[in-house]
Amino acid sequence: MPKHEDYEDSHPFYGTEIVRKKEQEYIQYLLKKYRDQPATESLKEKIWDELQIEKYLGRIKIPFKVVLRRDSYHKYPDYIEVILDTKV
Repeated sequence: MPKHEDYEDSHPFYGTEIVRKKEQEYIQYLLKKYRDQPATESLKEKIWDELQIEKYLGRIKIPFKVVLRRDSYHKYPDYIEVILDTKV
């Protein structure tokens, strides 16, 4: 049985090679500029738009979802999370 790292680099997703670790690092690099901004619905949309453009340009291929997390008890600050499809 191949190692997970080998499988990650060679398993095609809908006929397209996706290297999850590489794309995750690229997404983290892109999102650094938003780090000091407050988590709002408009920032969530801005991040989603930027990632869609990157996907359209072919720089990222991994499926993703952008969500705004809010603590209902207001103990922790709101934050935006980019969830990558870990099955690829």
